[in-house]
Amino acid sequence: MAKTRADFSSVQADLFQRLAEQEALEAQAAQDLDIGPELLGAVNQAIREAKRRGLSRERIVQRMNLVLPDQERPITPRQLNAWTAHSKEYHEFPARYLPALCWATGSIAPLLVLAQAIGHDLVDGREQAALALGERLVAHARLGRDIRNLKKTLEG
Repeated sequence: MAKTRADFSSVQADLFQRLAEQEALEAQAAQDLDIGPELLGAVNQAIREAKRRGLSRERIVQRMNLVLPDQERPITPRQLNAWTAHSKEYHEFPARYLPALCWATGSIAPLLVLAQAIGHDLVDGREQAALALGERLVAHARLGRDIRNLKKTLEG
């Protein structure tokens, strides 16, 4: 049986309707991922904490440049100030420098903001080892219980 032009129009209308419904559902499920203020706060927090440990902004910049050796031009304290000033509307901290900043300040606060914005958490090596230990202790307890049950079965 041959399809008529009306049949194709009906299928096309259904397809467009489903796409529109899917877009509406995605829009409802989407969250606000504009993390500008939170990220700026975390970057400034990392710098403040480093300052309490004796690292000046100049020293932070030196440390950042140390781990970014292939930069065409080194980062300057003036750039860091511009990236972290609330008054500089169009100066935002470049994501490519976040790992260097985190290393230089010893803080993962900016990375936590990024991870939490998309519903994830960061786990450091110690937390990861604690999780692995817990999993193995649970497995060990299960094995012990299984061994006891098997012994009871063989004795009885």
